[in-house]
Amino acid sequence: MKVKTTVYLVLAVLLIAGGSLLAIKGRDAVSQAENRKQGILESEQTAVRYGSNPGKIIEVSVAAGDTVKKGDSLFKVQTAEGSDVEVIAPEDGFVTKIAANEGDAIAQGMPLAVVQKTAYYTDIYVQESQIQKLQLNQSVKVHFPNVKITDDAEGVIASIAAAPQFASLRMSREKGQADLSMYLVRVAIASDDKLMPGMTAEVDLDEIAS
Repeated sequence: MKVKTTVYLVLAVLLIAGGSLLAIKGRDAVSQAENRKQGILESEQTAVRYGSNPGKIIEVSVAAGDTVKKGDSLFKVQTAEGSDVEVIAPEDGFVTKIAANEGDAIAQGMPLAVVQKTAYYTDIYVQESQIQKLQLNQSVKVHFPNVKITDDAEGVIASIAAAPQFASLRMSREKGQADLSMYLVRVAIASDDKLMPGMTAEVDLDEIAS
C-alpha cells in the first residue's frame, strides 16, 4: 500500500513539474512573439510635376522602370517663349510611371512621371512597456522572415510617435480587459537590390539592449 501511495505521489510530482515546464515554455513563446514586431516594407513615391511656363514636350529621356539619380533630366520642354526647360528627377530611385509623351502640350502643375525612392521604411507598433528600448537614430537589425535573404538589413529608428488609434484599443483577457498604449515607430532601411516593397519586415526587440 505504501509502495502504491509513493508511486502516485511521484507521478503527481512529475505531472506538476511537466505542466509547469510547459507553462514556462508557453510564456516564453508568447514573450518571443510579442517582441518580434512586424511591418510591411514600403517606399515613398514622388509625383514629378511641371513647374514652368506652358509649353510642349520635345524630349522624353526615360522610360518606366529606368533607374535615375537626383538631378537627372527626365523631360525637355520648349516653352511658348521658345526657351528650353528641363524637368529633373527629385530623388534617387526608379521611374514607375510616365504620364506624358513627346509632343504633348503641358501647363504648370501637370504631373509628368512618378519616381519611387530607393530608400525603404517599415512602421511597427511598440507597447509602452517596451518603448524605452528604442531611441531616435538608433541602429537596429531588420529581418525578412518570409523570403530567402541571408543577410539582415541595417535599419535606423527615424521617428517615434504616440499612436492615437490605439489609445482606446482594448484587448480581451481571460480575467477582465486592459487598455493598451502603443507607439508608432518608423524604421528607415537603406536601399538594397534584394528588397522589394511589400515584403514582411521584422524587428526583434530581444536583440536590442534595454
